[in-house]
Amino acid sequence: MLAAMRRLLSAPRVLARVATIPLVALCCWVATPEAAVASKVPNPAVEGPIHGGLRGYPWNHSLFPLKGRGYDYTENEYFFSGNAMDLATGAKAPYESRMLVRLPRHRRDFSGAVLVEWLNVTGQSDYETAWPVEAKYLMRHGIGYIGVSAQEAGVCCGPTTLKGWDPVRYAPLVHPEDVFSYDIFSQAIRALRRPSGNRTAAASAKPVNPMRGMRVRKLIATGASQSASFLTTFVNDRYNRGQIDAYVITRGGGPFDDFSTPIFQLNEENNLAEQPNNRHYVVWEEAGTAHAPSVWWNDYIWPEQQRDLFTDDTPNAIDEACSVNHGATDFSSRALSHWVTRYLRTGRLPPSAPRIRTDSNGNVVRDADGLAKGGLRHVFVQIPVSYNSSEGCPLYGTFTPWSAAKIRSRYRTHRAYVRKVRAWSAHEVRRGWLLRPDRKRVMREARHFAGPWSGGSTMPPQGL
Repeated sequence: MLAAMRRLLSAPRVLARVATIPLVALCCWVATPEAAVASKVPNPAVEGPIHGGLRGYPWNHSLFPLKGRGYDYTENEYFFSGNAMDLATGAKAPYESRMLVRLPRHRRDFSGAVLVEWLNVTGQSDYETAWPVEAKYLMRHGIGYIGVSAQEAGVCCGPTTLKGWDPVRYAPLVHPEDVFSYDIFSQAIRALRRPSGNRTAAASAKPVNPMRGMRVRKLIATGASQSASFLTTFVNDRYNRGQIDAYVITRGGGPFDDFSTPIFQLNEENNLAEQPNNRHYVVWEEAGTAHAPSVWWNDYIWPEQQRDLFTDDTPNAIDEACSVNHGATDFSSRALSHWVTRYLRTGRLPPSAPRIRTDSNGNVVRDADGLAKGGLRHVFVQIPVSYNSSEGCPLYGTFTPWSAAKIRSRYRTHRAYVRKVRAWSAHEVRRGWLLRPDRKRVMREARHFAGPWSGGSTMPPQGL
């Protein structure tokens, strides 16, 4: 894996597209004409929950505690199998894959909404992009999370794939090739939405319901980077077939030619959308952010790799090679989730945000400090005390703290700085780009960040 990550650093065209993303919903979406063809997606055979293996726990086992203040979740893994179809040719192939399902322990706490993620395999392993930045938000709102192993690279056959990591637990899994990944994802969704039709596996005498008796009322599909590209094909080649209520596609994807199901995008500053907003499509482009920021890589994926792949003394190769971007992409993820929820309930679109400014050659326009102009702007780029950019280290971007002298030249006193943060974060809340709980965090961090004016540290918290 270390070698794979070093290759990513030297191969910027390889898209390890990762990020945030979001989700949320319930109630009252009007059925589309596609609903009539949902029955064309066959129910797979489902087996589980899965236990055992050499490790005794599933790949992607949550790093976050599943029980906390205001929530109590379970995590179960299921295998599902059947014959997947390539809709372009009609070819079929047998497969067996897996899904990781996180749900409230008690049915009364379930909102009726689930976020189903097409797991990212750029690093030749299944990696989550939504859960690392939204887990607590999802759990506090009673939203289910399901990660689906749709692509071959996550299943087989290297040492960090499912079958390589635990050849006993994942011995039954079979993946034909990625041309069938779209229907595999569709069938996973079918198993969640219509579990009564699930076929029985050899180990089960009756159909297995991965939802544990909870009814899915709203289903949002999400994926980042390479998964965003695959979801683009999924959308344009009409693999939905009436099963998905909304897409949240992040860190890539597009252009799209089918908006019968609403699509919402969240992109970093150098991965810009090619299409204008419309009545079923809204894009947010975050200034000052990178493709794989610290909030994803350093705060979740690297600790996960330490647990599952390496020893505690293995160095963080990415962090040693790069000063990884500190842009707080989780703010936008949670805010967009809030608006997706509202859209599915009321039909009201998420608020728009300015697009990143580019020159005639398509390059990002930057100010005298090197910060991107335009875009959705959080405090860390609008009231900056450091440099955050997508430039520099491929995928991971750059973070550079400013000197105390530079910070004081911009904000004469700590009080003046806090005043500017208060005004801008309030503006963001009014525009819908920042949730009130996240504004409280920003204000708390700004008040504590007094170092540049008092001779202390100039290293700002990640939200600043």
